[in-house]
Amino acid sequence: MIVYHVCSTNKLKKYQQSGNYINPPVRAWENIQQAERFSKSTGRKLILRLKFPSSTPKLPGHFNQARVLNQKYKLDSF
Repeated sequence: MIVYHVCSTNKLKKYQQSGNYINPPVRAWENIQQAERFSKSTGRKLILRLKFPSSTPKLPGHFNQARVLNQKYKLDSF
């Protein structure tokens, strides 16, 4: 499943310093429109496209459009 993770440039630098990993919980939106809305409301300017297993549980609330992965996520490319 393709999901969209919203983050800041500072957070992206931390991901790179940690060996290109996002530490859990890894939260992401199911569609780009929700990610863009969240990006605008929080001021986080970057949206990363990730691949989650289809069995990843939904995050309560969040318009029933968010998923949460409770393990490290390896970023393959930028």
